[in-house]
Amino acid sequence: MDWSSLQESLGVLLMPLTYGFVGWLTNVVAIRMMFYPVEFRGIPPYLGWQGIVPRRASGLALKAVNTVSGKLFRIEEFFAKIPTQTLEKQFREILENNIPVIGDHLLQTLPPALLAKLGERDQKEIYEKAQKESLSKMKEILAKLEEDVGKVFNFKNLVLRSLTGANVYRIIDMFQTIGEKEFRFIALSGWYFGALLGLVQMGLWFLYPLWWTLPLQGAFVGYITNYLALTMVFRPQKPRQLGPWRYQGLFHKRRKEVSQKYAELLANYVLNGRNIMDDLLYRRIARATVEIIQQGFIQLLSQKDLEESEKEALQVYQAEREAKGRDDVILVADMLSQKAKTLEKMLDRTMAVEKTIAARLAEMPPEEFEPILRTAFQQDEWILIVTGAVLGSLVGLVQGLYMAFATTS
Repeated sequence: MDWSSLQESLGVLLMPLTYGFVGWLTNVVAIRMMFYPVEFRGIPPYLGWQGIVPRRASGLALKAVNTVSGKLFRIEEFFAKIPTQTLEKQFREILENNIPVIGDHLLQTLPPALLAKLGERDQKEIYEKAQKESLSKMKEILAKLEEDVGKVFNFKNLVLRSLTGANVYRIIDMFQTIGEKEFRFIALSGWYFGALLGLVQMGLWFLYPLWWTLPLQGAFVGYITNYLALTMVFRPQKPRQLGPWRYQGLFHKRRKEVSQKYAELLANYVLNGRNIMDDLLYRRIARATVEIIQQGFIQLLSQKDLEESEKEALQVYQAEREAKGRDDVILVADMLSQKAKTLEKMLDRTMAVEKTIAARLAEMPPEEFEPILRTAFQQDEWILIVTGAVLGSLVGLVQGLYMAFATTS
């Protein structure tokens, strides 16, 4: 056997391995493209790529809302479990104990010259007013909560705030965690399907040893492995029997496991005591408290006999507080949360979000259960499949050029 024949034989023998690699590579790239890059890379708006999940985070988050709140539960169901009187009593104690602490913290934002102008009596007067107003605000919110949850709580806004923007990594983590085994199957199935098609390619090469057919076959392998893998994850929805074998789409087969994991992530990232308290009380009470205390500082100082430089300092302080008001509110809301950890844990136990959602997800019809994962890429599924075809054709082109060289050298 001469060197040329040896090279050609080696190329033919490597076809199953080559196409196994093509199938694996295209599927891995397809999975990667679902989640990364998180930010758009390239020349906007079209020459580049952003992961499907981060690019469609808002839409996916809203679909999650519709899935769980429209078919599994009504948000009022969880709030009905909250002992409002206990909540009011415990949070009242937190406010009474911490309004002075919050006030002292905000006091430090005053320039030293103005700080010296406020005596203890001034501070006490401001703090007492802030405490009275914050308690009144709390009662108003909890009264509306008992009357109509929708007046004080917006589930959709909570989901968007929890899973998009700076928190987009959470929705990425949700889909990656829920579909971990499916994505692993997709990658490995690319190898198996590709290797099998590589055996077919060996036979075709003996019949039609034309180098230009290899890029076409590579495109087919890349396309079909992605398509078959995605299909086998979700189809069939219900178990079917084929001779001695019983088979079902992997995602549906793992319904109980997926339900538990989805419920756990939803409870951890969205419907938890911290987020609910933040939406109901922390941010609203913090905003009211910050405004009352800082305006109290400004009003009392403006009534005092200030020098010209001190008046200018007061104007600068007022402008800075207006610009940084949101930061002050966030800081105070976090302070309230740190003091209310026990209360947050009580809400988690009382609402039992994870247990409730997991049990009801496991009972959903297959056609309603499937979108939990498939919505992550269904709209752009064709892009993933076409990408597989393009990558497969490129690998096939390299293989074809090698075979052309081997047969002519």
